[in-house]
Amino acid sequence: MKRKLRSVLYVPGINEKAMHKAATLPVDAVIFDLEDSVLHERKAQATETLSRFLQDNRDELHGKYVVVRINGRDTEFWDLDLDMVTTAQPDAVLLPKVVHPNIPRLAREKLGNGGSESTRIWCMVENPIGILKLEHIVENGLTDGVECLVLGTNDLIKDSDIDPGPARSNLIPWLAHVTLVAKSFNIPVIDGVLNNIHDLDALKAESEIAKAMGMSGKTIIHPLQVETVNLCFSPTAEELENWRRIVQAYAQPENAGKGVINLDGVMVERLHLEIAERRLRDYSPEV
Repeated sequence: MKRKLRSVLYVPGINEKAMHKAATLPVDAVIFDLEDSVLHERKAQATETLSRFLQDNRDELHGKYVVVRINGRDTEFWDLDLDMVTTAQPDAVLLPKVVHPNIPRLAREKLGNGGSESTRIWCMVENPIGILKLEHIVENGLTDGVECLVLGTNDLIKDSDIDPGPARSNLIPWLAHVTLVAKSFNIPVIDGVLNNIHDLDALKAESEIAKAMGMSGKTIIHPLQVETVNLCFSPTAEELENWRRIVQAYAQPENAGKGVINLDGVMVERLHLEIAERRLRDYSPEV
C-alpha cells in the first residue's frame, strides 16, 4: 500500500457535523464508524446517514483514504452494512474483531457479489485470539484484499485483563507480534487510539514508540490529536537529509562498485542505501 497513513481519524457514522468537520482536517484517512460509536438502537439510522453522506459529499473528502468500519459478522447488521458499502464503494471496509480467515473471505464474497471488487479490506486486531491466529488470518486474507491491520488496544486491554503499564510497556510484546506479522506480509499496521484527547504528551510518547516499532500511523478520535500524530509519523529534516546523503554518496562514480563506504566516519552498507531509497519513496517531498 503506497500511501501515507499517519493520522487515521475515527468519526461516528451517525454524526453528520463530525463527518463534514473531518473533511476539513489534514488527516490521511477517515474511518466512518458504524460499530462501537453507535448505539444498538441507532445502527440502522447510522448506516442510512453515512450512506447519504458518502453519496452526496464524497468530493469533500478528496485526497483522504475513506474507510467504513462495519458491525461484526456475529451481528444482525453485517449484511445491511456491507450492502451499504457495496453501494458507497469506500476505499476500504474495516472489519471488527477478526478472529478467523473466513471473516475477510465472507466480506470479500459479499463485496464482489455487489460489484465492489475494488474496495479493500482492513482488519481490526483487538483480542487475544485474533493476535494468536493473526499470521493465518493475514496469509489467507491477502487473496481477499486484506491490505492493513488496525490495533484495537482498548478492547485488547479489556479482553486480556492486562494493565498496560507506563507508556503501555506491558502491551509491547503484543504490539510487536502484530507488527511482525504485518511486516512479514508487507502490509501496514496502524496503532490504537489514546482516549485522553488533551494529553498530547502521552499521545506523542505512544506515537513515537509505535513509529519506532515500524507502525505506519495511529488512529485518533479528535481534531486536537491530528497535528501531534502527523508530526510524529513524518520524517524529521535530519532524517530526510541523511537518507539523501546516503543515496547521493552511492551515486558517486567512485562508490559504484563498493558494498561499504565511509560517510563522514560512519560505515554505510548497501542495505542502508535500500532503506534510504525506500524511505524517500514513502514520503512525498513536502513532508
